[in-house]
Amino acid sequence: MDQKYGEFVGVDSIYYALVTQDNSGGYVAGTPKFLAPAAEVAAAVDINKKATYYDNVAANNYVTEGATEVKMVVANVDAETMAEILGKTFDETVGRVFDGGVADPPLCALGFRYNMGTSGYRYYWYYVGTFAGGEESAVTKKEDVEIKNYEMSYTSIPTTYAFTVGAEQKQLKRVFGDTADAAFDETGWFTQVQVPGAVAPSAIALSTIVPADGATGVSKTTTIVLTFNNKIAREAISLLNGSSGDAVAFTKAWDTAGKVLTLTPGSALSGTTKYSVAVNGVVDIYGQALA
Repeated sequence: MDQKYGEFVGVDSIYYALVTQDNSGGYVAGTPKFLAPAAEVAAAVDINKKATYYDNVAANNYVTEGATEVKMVVANVDAETMAEILGKTFDETVGRVFDGGVADPPLCALGFRYNMGTSGYRYYWYYVGTFAGGEESAVTKKEDVEIKNYEMSYTSIPTTYAFTVGAEQKQLKRVFGDTADAAFDETGWFTQVQVPGAVAPSAIALSTIVPADGATGVSKTTTIVLTFNNKIAREAISLLNGSSGDAVAFTKAWDTAGKVLTLTPGSALSGTTKYSVAVNGVVDIYGQALA
């Protein structure tokens, strides 16, 4: 059977992103984050149909679409993530969620994919919606361990912002595509919410480092400047004495774009010592790690 007719036989890769703007001026969603391991995802749209009759026959049929409810069964959602998507307070210093019992979920985008047939996938992003928590339960262990998953829902509505789609301006509820379609490219699908015109991010790279690798005759009061091609989310860069391997004290300063890092040693360097910059733990805002 043609792969485009493949049945849905699996689900994985549930991601969410906080929506920080959705108004007439634009739509902005943050960097997607992994939600939880998926057991089941089912989306159902509220459809209302109304026919009108004239001269004893049906003359018009009006169809309106309401919100879409996405029901999810997952292994579990960690406490910090649950607090973020349900609008609760998470205190990272003690690792606890403080729940006042008031529902105030933020706007989020939701993405996931279904397995289609033997090797294909259908990818989804819903643009605007809110999460609601489900029942949390557990039973005592017996001869057979009874597994209890976590059930939650996500209610999706169209964006306020009207995107340019072809020659039209349209509010959008979701986007999806099949890998069986030769024109569809899933690269970077979960690195950013896929709005019209979205492109996959460039692979992370260290563009330049000044002074250059192996440079000599460098001023003892030099600063070290590293430039990356993408905005950096986190890093563990260090400056080392190349002879002893000891860490050298320094301060860090990022430019406003988050791509250029300046290292300023705490004191003048030695003119007879080699120094090394250890570029470790660098991850960009798309979740890509620098080798």
